[in-house]
Amino acid sequence: MKTKVTLLALAWLASGVAFAADKPATPPGPNMDRMALLLDLDAYQKTEVEKILKAQHEQIRTEREAARASGAERPSREEMEAKRTQYRQDLQTKLSGVLNETQLKKFEALHERGPGPGPGRGFGKRDRGGKDSSTTESSKK
Repeated sequence: MKTKVTLLALAWLASGVAFAADKPATPPGPNMDRMALLLDLDAYQKTEVEKILKAQHEQIRTEREAARASGAERPSREEMEAKRTQYRQDLQTKLSGVLNETQLKKFEALHERGPGPGPGRGFGKRDRGGKDSSTTESSKK
């Protein structure tokens, strides 16, 4: 009996590993097909927005690697927030040349909401069935 249970457990683990290995690696960054659908982009706009986003991602990555290589001290929270604000303003400027006003507003709304759930991006305590700090007794009634 123990041997059957052990074999069954090993088969179950092996199947899990096999399924995990079949999953294709997805590149980081936005899902452009989804974004094109949500923003109602034409083919030209989709290509241009993808170029702009990739260029910004590469710029941020290059600057981060250069800062690490130089051994500079990690920036303060305020400095990082200022840098994020600058990146966002630069992105808005570049995208305003490609998107119309409605599409730009939709992009801003999507950008504010963030990437959503995914690997390593859970919802915090609420996802695990715990209490959320923003939930109070009065809001439950």
